[in-house]
Amino acid sequence: MIKLINVNKIYGKADSAVHALKDVNLELEEGKFISIVGKSGSGKSTLMNIIGALDSVTSGEIECRGNVLCKMNDVKLANYRNKNIGYIFQSFYLEPTFTVLENVAMPLTIAGVKRSVRELAAMEAISKLGISDKTTKKASELSGGQKQRVSIARAIVHNPDIILADEPTGNLDSQNGSEVIRLLQSICDEGKTVILVTHNIDDAKKTDIMIEIKDGVVANIIHHTEEEKLAAQHASDYDEQGNLKEKNMLDNKDEEATIPTSDVATEGAEL
Repeated sequence: MIKLINVNKIYGKADSAVHALKDVNLELEEGKFISIVGKSGSGKSTLMNIIGALDSVTSGEIECRGNVLCKMNDVKLANYRNKNIGYIFQSFYLEPTFTVLENVAMPLTIAGVKRSVRELAAMEAISKLGISDKTTKKASELSGGQKQRVSIARAIVHNPDIILADEPTGNLDSQNGSEVIRLLQSICDEGKTVILVTHNIDDAKKTDIMIEIKDGVVANIIHHTEEEKLAAQHASDYDEQGNLKEKNMLDNKDEEATIPTSDVATEGAEL
């Protein structure tokens, strides 16, 4: 269970202060596919960053699986992130000069896992995402759809309990985006909690629970039935004439992105 209790987040001070989240109270059930929707500046990404321990609250508490995040120091928070959370980003954040294998293994490299163990885990994640034939390719040689699959494989390689996906379909066409949502659902079906931040209502309709954020406040919570989710997926897969849309996962090229510097030391990692 992920619990947010009277959570407030304020950026800046005095007249320049921005109240990004206002008295947010939520209980997010484990093992569910949850979407957070809202307009730009609504506070949805701030909410995800706080859940993922990438940002701290100004007041209130957040509890995740018995951990009270606001009571943990920086080292404990870094360990918590590395062990419990996988991140998927809109811009991929892959190191363009690294191979697919090296990019996927990165969380384990940071954690100091020996090379043989991390490469085996990375290969299993790569296989699960259907990109085994790209293992030795550099990230800069991949299409957009392939890059996002690598990003998803990296997010699950260390077997985290929670997957946070921040606009993962934003740089993809509709067919590729639909496939990414399908992959996230399959991860959730394995018992993971998947939290999707998106402005795309069509994607949000495919999740178990949709949370709408408006001006930093939880404006609405909608629970979707399996029938509603299937109908939303069907609408993405078929055109108005009832014809199955072609998937072009390998054809979408995007600009390179570099992985942000980790706040966790790699001391002890066997490179």
